[in-house]
Amino acid sequence: MNIKKGIVALAFVFAILQLRAQERPRYIFINSAPNRHWTVAKPATFTRSIFDRIINKIDAPVNQKLVVGITCIFDYLGHNLDSVEKSLDKFLVLSKETRVPIFIQLDGVNWIGARPDLYNWWDANKPGYNAENRKNVEWTGWDESQAIKISWRNWGAQLRVLPAPNIASPAFVKAQIDALNRLVPRIVTWYNSLPASQKYLLGGIKLGHEASIGVNAYYYKNGNRYLELMPDNSSLDPQESYNADAGFNGGVAQIGYAAVKTAGIKSRGRITAYDMEQVVFKYLDTLCLTAQNLGLPQSLIYTHQGGTYAPWEKHLSFNPASNQHSLPGYSFYATNPTTAGDLGDVLDRRAVPGWAAAEWWWPGNSKNEWRYNLEQTLSFKDCQLLAIFNWEGMLEKHPDGIEAIKAIVHDWK
Repeated sequence: MNIKKGIVALAFVFAILQLRAQERPRYIFINSAPNRHWTVAKPATFTRSIFDRIINKIDAPVNQKLVVGITCIFDYLGHNLDSVEKSLDKFLVLSKETRVPIFIQLDGVNWIGARPDLYNWWDANKPGYNAENRKNVEWTGWDESQAIKISWRNWGAQLRVLPAPNIASPAFVKAQIDALNRLVPRIVTWYNSLPASQKYLLGGIKLGHEASIGVNAYYYKNGNRYLELMPDNSSLDPQESYNADAGFNGGVAQIGYAAVKTAGIKSRGRITAYDMEQVVFKYLDTLCLTAQNLGLPQSLIYTHQGGTYAPWEKHLSFNPASNQHSLPGYSFYATNPTTAGDLGDVLDRRAVPGWAAAEWWWPGNSKNEWRYNLEQTLSFKDCQLLAIFNWEGMLEKHPDGIEAIKAIVHDWK
């Protein structure tokens, strides 16, 4: 009997050791900015040179608990989907070839230029024209006669972009699902083909890319006139940009009416931050359910919500990113997650722990400051991964940041 108990005990210990050996690490991912080295529209640009450049430059020590990897954004409505598929396939091959983990960002909301059939409601002389496309873009009021033709974005400098999509539009959501139905199975097949010892190569996939309304595609009052009068000249466009201090509409023209009405939330009155939250939650929930149904486990699916800024009470809460099909993800620019609004409460309410700093840039003035900032994020509420934006022109020019990454990886337990 004692021998049998001993054998059972040894078997249990062995099982625990095996489990620990297969535990997933935490990650620090480095984002390579789109169109700098890799271009999703051109699969031939996906070579291992950027893998080698980043990994060799950082030269982090080996630590099975915390691993440095590479991440890239695949804009699946911004380019021909055949090209996106081929680029994704090459990205997967490069990860296995180099043994460098990857975090796959699937963005179907910020760049939609390959789908004029979704947004072109005003120009019969250009591809995709259909007056019904008014329903697929945002409005400045409760009626589709107030559909917008243009938006603006400021990721360091203001530029004109296509009209903000109505993320509750059935046609727009179908386009998301159709694209995921082509892309996610490729990831699942690749992941399932990996031996157990290499499963860590997939840090996860990210869906949503700062999903929000009126943040990364905002609109100025009478904005359509700028496109109508000066279609090829942005020099006289307003320059106020999105201002977080002004509240969730950024101090520019309020949009979101199309999504709120389409979602059946309300069709008159004033739009609130909570109205926006419900729309964003549904959009992210739909994407994540689709990915899960295609074979990805919840632990490998991350959302990426936008619209979370200080002053926190004036903006979207951290709730919309949290659903039962994924782990939540957010952006942090010079922001300590320990003091970020209701983030801690949202994460504490989740039945399944884990979250991601899906877009992160909080530089320090020294190696120690960098290390503090990184540790404050990675150590908060079971953070699974942190994605530093971007390598090109940012992290590569911060040797203190690179040294801090090495030190954290060396010491992480």
